[in-house]
Amino acid sequence: MIDISNNNSTKQEVQGNLLSPLPVVLVGAQVNNKPNYLVIGYMCPFNFGKHIFFSLYNVRYTRKGIHDNMTFSVNIPSENLIEQTQLCGTKSGRDIDKSAIFDTFYGELKTAPMISQCPINIECEVTEILDYTPNEGIIGRVVKSYADTQYLTEGKLDWRKVHPILWATGGDYNYYKLGDRIIQDNG
Repeated sequence: MIDISNNNSTKQEVQGNLLSPLPVVLVGAQVNNKPNYLVIGYMCPFNFGKHIFFSLYNVRYTRKGIHDNMTFSVNIPSENLIEQTQLCGTKSGRDIDKSAIFDTFYGELKTAPMISQCPINIECEVTEILDYTPNEGIIGRVVKSYADTQYLTEGKLDWRKVHPILWATGGDYNYYKLGDRIIQDNG
């Protein structure tokens, strides 16, 4: 432990990634001709939202579907889906049929299953897979994004209506919910 004191404040080193909380997502892939969903707690948009990056442990069941089809979906669940989300995060598709947990729909990409119950869905085409054993970095190009109309305000996504599940990837590693808007930007 290192303590750094400066200008009447004390800083202490903290373990973990403190660039959080982030929305929990359910990554969908078609595995052996069935939809399967995996919880990812750290997903990163880049290139102004035109691409998405996440890490995936090499032994994950969903990995097979991503490699076979070179597509995946990103589904952002609301707080009311916490039990189903936890189930997808604690059980493997090898052991349970996750296609029975949710209603599935498909968009332009016919092999990227999306969850009807999730307020936000994004279908992606894999553009690159980075190998850093025992994990992989999956980079996907966003093909289309969808949101239920009840979560829009004046045609724009309103996160306060979505009630996403947030996960702190650093600190106490728990789930949280979104707070209040602190400034109105009409830009």
